[in-house]
Amino acid sequence: MKNFLTMVRELPFAMKILLACNAARSLSFFAILAYMPIYLYDTVGMSGSTIGYVIGGSVLVGTIASVYGGYLADRVTKINLVIVLDIVIILLYLSLTVIHDPFTVTAVLLLTNVASSTMGVAGSALLSDLVPPENRTKVFSLRYSLQNIGAAVGPFLGVAAVAVGSGGPFVLSVGIIGASLLPLILFRQRFLTAVGEKAPSAVEEPAAEPVLERVEEESEEETPKFRQVLKVMGTDRRLMYFTIGGILSIVAYGPLLTFMSQYLIMVEDRATAYELVAYISAANAVVVIASQYVLGSRLKQDTLLRWLTIGSAAFVVGLLAMSLSTNAIVLVVAVAVFSLGEVVVVPAEFTFIDSIAPEKLRGSYFGAQNLIHIGISLGPILCGFLLQHFAPVVMFYVLIAIVVASWWFYVIGCRATTPVRASVKVETSA
Repeated sequence: MKNFLTMVRELPFAMKILLACNAARSLSFFAILAYMPIYLYDTVGMSGSTIGYVIGGSVLVGTIASVYGGYLADRVTKINLVIVLDIVIILLYLSLTVIHDPFTVTAVLLLTNVASSTMGVAGSALLSDLVPPENRTKVFSLRYSLQNIGAAVGPFLGVAAVAVGSGGPFVLSVGIIGASLLPLILFRQRFLTAVGEKAPSAVEEPAAEPVLERVEEESEEETPKFRQVLKVMGTDRRLMYFTIGGILSIVAYGPLLTFMSQYLIMVEDRATAYELVAYISAANAVVVIASQYVLGSRLKQDTLLRWLTIGSAAFVVGLLAMSLSTNAIVLVVAVAVFSLGEVVVVPAEFTFIDSIAPEKLRGSYFGAQNLIHIGISLGPILCGFLLQHFAPVVMFYVLIAIVVASWWFYVIGCRATTPVRASVKVETSA
C-alpha cells in the first residue's frame, strides 16, 4: 500500500488529472449503458431484436474506426484531440434528449461509439507519453481499477437518474463529462509541458532499440500516410499475434455476465438465474477492483509471458469450475478465480503493445490493439449458438479451448519480438 501511495504521489500532475477524467468517463459510460436498451425500447420505439443490432453494430463500428483514431492521435496533439472528443460526446448525448427518430438515434449512437473508441485509444497513447516506461504497467493497472469502479457504480447512478425523466441518464453523463473536461482545459498547458519535457530525455538515452529509433527518425522526416501505417502494422507479426490472442481471450472474459445469463436461464428457473447473475456480477467486480493494482503492478516486461500463462490458467480453472455446478458458493469461487485472469491479462496486453510500438506510431498500435473488442460482440453469438445446439456444459469446454488458443498466440507473439524488428524497418523506410 505504501508503494502504491508513493507511486501515485510521484505521478505527474497531468497524469493524475487524466486518470480522474478516465474514471469520470467510465462512470458516465456505464450509467448510460445500463439504461440504453430501456431508452431505445420505451422512448425510441425499437423492437428487441433491433436494439441488439443497433447496440452491437455501434460497438463494432466504433471498434473498427478506432484503428484510424489511433493514427489520428499520432498526427495531432493528443490532449487537444481528447478535449475535442469530450465536447463531441457531450453534444451527442445532449442530442439524444431531444431526438427520438430511430434512424437519427442510430446515427448518433454510431458517432458516439466512434468518438468513445477513439478517446480510449488517444488516452492510452497520452498515458504512455506522460509516464516513464518503468511505471506504465502500474498506471495501466490503476486506470483499469478506476474504470471498473465506474462500471460498478455507474449503473446505479443511471437507474437513479431515470427518476428525473427519460433523458436523465444522458443529462447526468453530460454533467460528469463536463466536470472532468474543465480541468483538462484549465491545465492543458501542463499536458503540453509534460509531454514536451519527456521528449528530450528520450533522445538522450542510449540507443537500446536502434531499429525503432530509425523508424521514429524516418517518420519525423516524412509524415506517413494511413495506408503506410497500416502496412507497417500489418507486417509486425508481434502486433498481429497479440491482437488475435486478445480477440480470442476477450471472447471468454468480456461478455462474462452475458453468457452466464444465457447459460443459467437454461439450467435454472428464472428467479434463481437472476439471483446467481447478481452474485457473479458482484464477485467479478470485487475481485477486479480489489486485486487489479496489487497483481497488475507486479507485471514486468521480461516476465509477461509467465503472467499471461498464469492469467490464461485462471480462465481455464474458473470456466471448468463454472461447468461443474450452479451452487452459489461454487460459482462465486469460480468467478473469483476467473476474474484473476482478467486482472492479469488486460494490463499485460497493454504493456506488451506499449513496449513494441514505435514512439511515433504508439496511437496507431493502440488503435490496432483495440480491435480485440470485436471479441465482445462475438462471444454472446457463439455462446448462444452452442447453447441452442449442444448440451449447455459444452459452452464452457469451447470457451476453454478458445482461451488455450489465445494463450498460444500470446506465446508466439512474445517469441516473435526479436526477429521481426528488421522487417518493420524495411517496411517503414520503403
